[in-house]
Amino acid sequence: MTEEIVATEQVPVPYPIIRTCPFDVPEVLEAQREQEGLSRVRTWNGREPWLLCRHADVRTALSDPVFSTDVTAHGYPNNAPNQVETEGALFIRMDGADHALRRRTIISALTPKQAERHRPRITEIVDETLDAMVERGGPVDLVEHFALRITTTVICEILGVEHATAVRVVDAMEAVFDLGAEPADRVAANHFVLDVIRQTAREKQEAPDDSVLSRLVNVTVAKGELEFEEIVTIGRFVIGAGHETTANMIGLGALALLQNPDQLAVFRADPTAIAPSAVEELLRYLSIVQVEPSRIAVRDTEINGQPIRAGDGVVMSLFAANRDSRAFDASGVPLDELDVTRAATSHHVAFGYGPHQCVGQNLARVEMQVAWTRLFQRLPGLRLAMAEDDLEFKQAGLNYGLTRLMVDW
Repeated sequence: MTEEIVATEQVPVPYPIIRTCPFDVPEVLEAQREQEGLSRVRTWNGREPWLLCRHADVRTALSDPVFSTDVTAHGYPNNAPNQVETEGALFIRMDGADHALRRRTIISALTPKQAERHRPRITEIVDETLDAMVERGGPVDLVEHFALRITTTVICEILGVEHATAVRVVDAMEAVFDLGAEPADRVAANHFVLDVIRQTAREKQEAPDDSVLSRLVNVTVAKGELEFEEIVTIGRFVIGAGHETTANMIGLGALALLQNPDQLAVFRADPTAIAPSAVEELLRYLSIVQVEPSRIAVRDTEINGQPIRAGDGVVMSLFAANRDSRAFDASGVPLDELDVTRAATSHHVAFGYGPHQCVGQNLARVEMQVAWTRLFQRLPGLRLAMAEDDLEFKQAGLNYGLTRLMVDW
């Protein structure tokens, strides 16, 4: 009798893969990172892109022009039904020369030198925010009354949007970033933000100043380098990306330090010296971008020996990649633990990698350094004012974060 062999095909796991523990990589992502070859996942619309979890594989896909970021391409692994409408016109969804031209219009205002130039004003904003917190008295929500207020004020001043207007924009962007929101609500929120930026840009044409938006509309558009509406989409991107991700990092980073008192003690001992390495380690450790990046292959290629065909989508876990022992030194403190003095972590992919790497990373680094330093210097008795079981995380968002963080001091 001949034994009958029945082949079974592995069913792709649903994507995105949600974090079930605040600071732990989901087991399925860890398993994918350590296994040979690649596996597919299944998105909301039934597409089955390849999942990349190894640090080297992620950097390959983010730097090789064979992988496109054009969300309008047929077969692209879109993260939601309306991603084309909310992101299709953004310069970060362009490739090659088209992307480079538009990136240059904003990157000059966000260089390391320019970010450092803003440090004194950022410090003033952080201290003013802490003054208001102390006057208000605890317990207080550190997300609402510290993290979001800092990042909103900073990006408003740099871009040139009035603070009162920007607060409404920030509220709308929360809906845009919420993948669990109704598609129509996300689209409406996106149009609202564009309308606000459009009106502000027109006001800058009538009354120019030294803000980024004013320079874009009165120099870049005036020279004919870009159209007015392209400046509007760039402004929408900057004000959206410039507050939410950094605010999430500030809140989560404060929680991580409070939950690791030994690391907080090291940080407090000499925050000025420790802050740069602490920021890089917290970026690696938290890796808050949880649904992106994604790409589509424009021609046949391979990653780590796995053939990738033209039209295949790929999605990446920056979280898993930033815990890859092939890429970071785990000989001392394991990579699943926080070590604010960990050396050689600046090659993490928390800000992405390659030509589309986050344009605001230098400003974000300065904001985080100042925010955590001044927070723990001025409030040495800072402590959680809520049960850990009551912590709520943004599990359905593009970026991971806390909905609130009640603290006292």
